[in-house]
Amino acid sequence: MTRRRPRVQLGVKTARLILQPFAIALALAFAARAAVRIYAIPSASMAPTLQVGDDIVVTPYHAGAPARGDIVVFHAPTAADELMVKRIAGTPGDAVDAGAGRIVVVPAGCYFVVGDNRQDSFDSRHWGPLRRDLIVGRARMVLWSSLAPASARLFRPIH
Repeated sequence: MTRRRPRVQLGVKTARLILQPFAIALALAFAARAAVRIYAIPSASMAPTLQVGDDIVVTPYHAGAPARGDIVVFHAPTAADELMVKRIAGTPGDAVDAGAGRIVVVPAGCYFVVGDNRQDSFDSRHWGPLRRDLIVGRARMVLWSSLAPASARLFRPIH
Protein backbone atom coordinates (compact mmCIF):
# COMPACT_ATOMS: atom_id res chain seq x y z
CA MET A 1 0.00 0.00 0.00
CA THR A 2 1.46 3.36 -1.00
CA ARG A 3 1.11 6.28 1.21
CA ARG A 4 0.33 9.68 -0.27
CA ARG A 5 1.78 12.85 1.21
CA PRO A 6 -0.64 15.55 2.13
CA ARG A 7 -0.81 18.40 -0.37
CA VAL A 8 -0.03 20.99 2.34
CA GLN A 9 3.33 19.35 3.08
CA LEU A 10 4.32 19.53 -0.61
CA GLY A 11 3.40 23.22 -0.70
CA VAL A 12 5.61 23.97 2.30
CA LYS A 13 8.57 22.13 0.75
CA THR A 14 8.13 23.98 -2.53
CA ALA A 15 7.93 27.33 -0.75
CA ARG A 16 11.06 26.53 1.24
CA LEU A 17 12.87 25.45 -1.93
CA ILE A 18 12.10 28.83 -3.49
CA LEU A 19 12.43 31.13 -0.47
CA GLN A 20 15.54 29.69 1.19
CA PRO A 21 18.00 30.62 -1.64
CA PHE A 22 16.34 34.03 -1.89
CA ALA A 23 16.79 34.62 1.87
CA ILE A 24 20.45 33.54 1.70
CA ALA A 25 21.09 35.84 -1.27
CA LEU A 26 19.43 38.73 0.54
CA ALA A 27 21.52 38.13 3.69
CA LEU A 28 24.73 38.01 1.62
CA ALA A 29 23.76 41.21 -0.18
CA PHE A 30 23.25 43.03 3.14
CA ALA A 31 26.58 41.71 4.44
CA ALA A 32 28.37 42.87 1.28
CA ARG A 33 26.68 46.27 1.49
CA ALA A 34 27.90 46.64 5.08
CA ALA A 35 31.48 45.75 4.08
CA VAL A 36 31.85 47.95 0.99
CA ARG A 37 30.27 51.03 -0.55
CA ILE A 38 30.16 52.13 -4.16
CA TYR A 39 30.46 55.80 -5.10
CA ALA A 40 30.65 57.71 -8.39
CA ILE A 41 33.37 60.32 -8.97
CA PRO A 42 31.65 63.72 -9.39
CA SER A 43 34.53 65.95 -10.55
CA ALA A 44 37.92 65.99 -12.25
CA SER A 45 39.80 66.84 -9.02
CA MET A 46 41.39 63.36 -8.87
CA ALA A 47 42.33 63.09 -12.56
CA PRO A 48 44.21 61.27 -13.97
CA THR A 49 43.89 58.64 -11.20
CA LEU A 50 40.09 58.80 -11.17
CA GLN A 51 37.90 60.13 -13.97
CA VAL A 52 34.49 61.81 -13.77
CA GLY A 53 31.85 59.08 -13.64
CA ASP A 54 34.13 56.28 -12.40
CA ASP A 55 32.36 53.98 -9.95
CA ILE A 56 34.70 53.15 -7.06
CA VAL A 57 34.61 50.55 -4.29
CA VAL A 58 35.24 52.01 -0.82
CA THR A 59 35.93 50.09 2.39
CA PRO A 60 35.77 51.60 5.88
CA TYR A 61 38.83 51.74 8.14
CA HIS A 62 38.08 49.16 10.85
CA ALA A 63 41.54 48.76 12.31
CA GLY A 64 44.39 51.12 11.68
CA ALA A 65 44.39 54.68 10.55
CA PRO A 66 44.43 56.32 7.14
CA ALA A 67 47.95 56.60 5.76
CA ARG A 68 49.73 59.11 3.56
CA GLY A 69 48.95 58.28 -0.08
CA ASP A 70 45.55 56.66 0.62
CA ILE A 71 42.66 57.92 -1.50
CA VAL A 72 39.71 58.50 0.80
CA VAL A 73 36.01 59.32 0.52
CA PHE A 74 34.77 61.76 3.16
CA HIS A 75 31.98 64.15 4.08
CA ALA A 76 32.88 67.63 2.92
CA PRO A 77 33.79 69.86 5.87
CA THR A 78 31.80 72.69 4.28
CA ALA A 79 28.64 70.64 3.52
CA ALA A 80 28.02 67.40 5.46
CA ASP A 81 25.61 66.01 2.84
CA GLU A 82 28.29 66.22 0.11
CA LEU A 83 30.90 63.49 -0.38
CA MET A 84 34.38 64.20 -1.71
CA VAL A 85 37.33 62.06 -2.84
CA LYS A 86 40.95 63.14 -2.23
CA ARG A 87 44.42 61.75 -1.50
CA ILE A 88 45.93 62.02 1.99
CA ALA A 89 49.04 64.20 1.76
CA GLY A 90 49.60 64.72 5.48
CA THR A 91 48.93 62.75 8.64
CA PRO A 92 48.81 64.02 12.25
CA GLY A 93 52.06 65.81 13.16
CA ASP A 94 53.20 66.34 9.54
CA ALA A 95 54.22 69.78 8.30
CA VAL A 96 52.61 70.26 4.87
CA ASP A 97 53.11 72.93 2.22
CA ALA A 98 49.62 74.41 1.81
CA GLY A 99 50.65 76.64 -1.09
CA ALA A 100 51.39 80.36 -1.25
CA GLY A 101 54.28 79.86 1.17
CA ARG A 102 52.04 78.58 3.98
CA ILE A 103 53.17 75.62 6.06
CA VAL A 104 50.46 73.78 8.00
CA VAL A 105 51.17 71.36 10.85
CA VAL A 106 48.45 68.72 10.77
CA PRO A 107 46.83 68.48 14.24
CA ALA A 108 46.03 65.21 16.04
CA GLY A 109 42.95 63.46 14.67
CA CYS A 110 43.16 65.30 11.35
CA TYR A 111 44.51 64.74 7.83
CA PHE A 112 45.62 67.03 5.03
CA VAL A 113 43.92 65.95 1.79
CA VAL A 114 44.48 67.17 -1.77
CA GLY A 115 43.24 66.25 -5.22
CA ASP A 116 45.67 64.74 -7.74
CA ASN A 117 44.58 67.46 -10.20
CA ARG A 118 45.83 70.36 -8.04
CA GLN A 119 44.62 73.09 -10.43
CA ASP A 120 41.02 71.82 -10.25
CA SER A 121 40.67 70.69 -6.64
CA PHE A 122 38.87 72.21 -3.67
CA ASP A 123 40.77 70.61 -0.79
CA SER A 124 42.67 71.13 2.49
CA ARG A 125 44.63 73.97 0.91
CA HIS A 126 41.36 75.93 0.98
CA TRP A 127 39.55 74.71 4.13
CA GLY A 128 42.35 73.29 6.27
CA PRO A 129 42.96 69.82 7.75
CA LEU A 130 40.16 67.24 7.58
CA ARG A 131 38.83 65.70 10.83
CA ARG A 132 39.13 61.89 11.02
CA ASP A 133 35.44 61.46 11.88
CA LEU A 134 34.48 62.84 8.44
CA ILE A 135 36.29 60.03 6.59
CA VAL A 136 33.93 57.35 5.22
CA GLY A 137 36.61 54.96 3.97
CA ARG A 138 39.43 54.16 1.57
CA ALA A 139 38.95 53.85 -2.20
CA ARG A 140 40.17 50.38 -3.21
CA MET A 141 39.31 49.89 -6.87
CA VAL A 142 37.53 51.31 -9.87
CA LEU A 143 34.56 49.03 -10.37
CA TRP A 144 33.62 50.58 -13.71
CA SER A 145 35.12 53.39 -15.80
CA SER A 146 33.29 54.54 -18.90
CA LEU A 147 36.24 56.68 -20.05
CA ALA A 148 39.00 54.07 -19.72
CA PRO A 149 40.07 51.86 -22.63
CA ALA A 150 38.08 48.61 -22.84
CA SER A 151 40.94 46.57 -21.37
CA ALA A 152 41.07 48.74 -18.20
CA ARG A 153 37.37 49.44 -17.68
CA LEU A 154 36.58 46.92 -14.96
CA PHE A 155 38.09 46.16 -11.56
CA ARG A 156 41.13 48.46 -11.75
CA PRO A 157 43.04 48.80 -8.44
CA ILE A 158 43.52 52.36 -7.16
CA HIS A 159 47.05 53.43 -6.20
